Amino acid sequence: MKPIEQKYRKLDDIEHCLLRPGMYIGSTKTRDDQCYTLDESGKFIVRSIKQNPGFLKIFDEIISNSADEHRRNSKLNKIDISVDVTSGRITIRDNGGIPVVKHSEHNEWVPEMIFSNLKAGSNFDDSEDRLVAGTNGVGATLTNIFSLEFQVNTCDGKKEFLQVFRNNMRERQEPVIKSKKGKGFTEISYLPDYSQFGLSGIDEDHIQMMRKRCADLAACNPLMKVYFNKERFSYPSFSSYCRLYVEDVVYEGSERWRIAVGASLGSMQQVSFVNGVSTSDGGTHVDFVSNQIVSAVRDRLKRRHKVVLKPAEIKNHMFIFVSTDIVNSSFSSQTKEKLITDPRDFGSKHELSEKFLKTVCGSEMIQRILDWAQQKKKADERKALRQLNKKLDKEKVLKLIDAKGRKRDKCTLSLFEGDSASSAFRKYRDPMTQGAFPLRGKFLNVAGMPPSKVIQNKEVQALLNAIGLRLGEDPEKLRYGKILIYSDADPDGDSIAGLLTNFFGRYWPELLEKRMLCRVMTPLVVAEKKNDRMMFYTNDEFEQWKKTEKMSGWSISYKKGLAALEDPEYCDIIRNPKMFALTPGENLRQALDDWFGDDSSIRKQKILGEDTE
Repeated sequence: MKPIEQKYRKLDDIEHCLLRPGMYIGSTKTRDDQCYTLDESGKFIVRSIKQNPGFLKIFDEIISNSADEHRRNSKLNKIDISVDVTSGRITIRDNGGIPVVKHSEHNEWVPEMIFSNLKAGSNFDDSEDRLVAGTNGVGATLTNIFSLEFQVNTCDGKKEFLQVFRNNMRERQEPVIKSKKGKGFTEISYLPDYSQFGLSGIDEDHIQMMRKRCADLAACNPLMKVYFNKERFSYPSFSSYCRLYVEDVVYEGSERWRIAVGASLGSMQQVSFVNGVSTSDGGTHVDFVSNQIVSAVRDRLKRRHKVVLKPAEIKNHMFIFVSTDIVNSSFSSQTKEKLITDPRDFGSKHELSEKFLKTVCGSEMIQRILDWAQQKKKADERKALRQLNKKLDKEKVLKLIDAKGRKRDKCTLSLFEGDSASSAFRKYRDPMTQGAFPLRGKFLNVAGMPPSKVIQNKEVQALLNAIGLRLGEDPEKLRYGKILIYSDADPDGDSIAGLLTNFFGRYWPELLEKRMLCRVMTPLVVAEKKNDRMMFYTNDEFEQWKKTEKMSGWSISYKKGLAALEDPEYCDIIRNPKMFALTPGENLRQALDDWFGDDSSIRKQKILGEDTE
């Protein structure tokens, strides 16, 4: 058991910061990330990069101080940042000075108080409406604590202040104060304690991330000149900055809000800032804007395209940019990665204009959403089909009269209307090569129906099992080499044959191409004389025969469908069927849509023989 002294410890501020850096600057472990950096042309590109969030945070704290002061005092309009790769030293200089005076209450020089005390600064008067990043007064001191050397040099136009801290702020030199008239400036030069971050020194990846931070700084503060290693960053507008990420964006701005949106690549992306500080995890400001866009887009998709999507599914196609000024902003942590201020306390709101939302709804993003929705619909259909097809494998076809032959490609499956023909078929068929399946009334019109709904039809399920077909799958292992349709030679029979052709032609057009789907002709007229029997399949055929044949002794009977046939006649059409293959012709899918789709006017035109063009 540990002694009390080891179990319970009291740490000073420096010890606590170094032992628990996550509370103050975030993770100090280097990680592999996919991050945006600037390419040679100045555009933002995603690349694999090694970065240390805590290391970058202590850099951010210093440049944020300059940005905050710029917001308070427009005379501070320049910041110059340099990185010495050899020594690892980082220097930030702006043209705004800190008052070089002693604080009467604390008897400490103001620059020393700011940079060497946690919870010290100028942002503690909550009666003021502040539009700055600083909130807790700890940021700059954290940079000092995580540095082997930290130098403060500032001039307020009257006096110059110089002080050096070393060994993670445990050692400090007495400040050097001297009179100096002229323009004010503040220069912070620090040598990070790289060992605290598991780094041996500054590397190219971190230089590129710092460079990006400077680009962000310039975008959020267009009136400030920003330099990084002598490279100037300047953007005419926030929209021009956004277009370095996505060329096609829709932009809208007001005094405190700058908003842009473009199309992402399948997941929601956001670049956002509050009072100039990057909020990498977004927050309430991003939600406030994105929810307005999602609402308009959802309405557009539902109204114009009959597509209903969840808000998250729409957001996944948005690349949103927000830069806003929030009064007395609150964040989820000291690292300020996520804004938690309630929208009611923003100090300003920006309701997106109808013009902006209309433009968004006509942008490339909408088409990408529609393409994705179509792909998702197909994927959902395939998944549903796979599940339903598995269930079919376990189902038995109760009314199937199955052929017994092993060479299934030589066998035929006859489709009859109803059960009435079953007994005659059983009597006259070749049981080795001929099978049959009775249909119940008119077959399902599958035009415009999703496959997952089609397969839920019991008649369809039974037919698929009888033939060995599965929706969404190629017809590889069929139980029969030919499918024969027995239907009456009347409009109802034509309709049944057509609906079956529509079914097979949509899902397995190769069956028609291989002439595997045939319609069996049934006689309209039967003429009998003693042992002779003549069957006629068209009225023209019968009338022509009458002209060449003496009719005496012939018994003529007119057949109204299969139900009117006698057994001998059944025998003929079963053993020696007269049939023709149902072939696809030109543009099968269009033909099926014309005949079986929702537009009845096209069918009317075809029936009447009118030009459809």
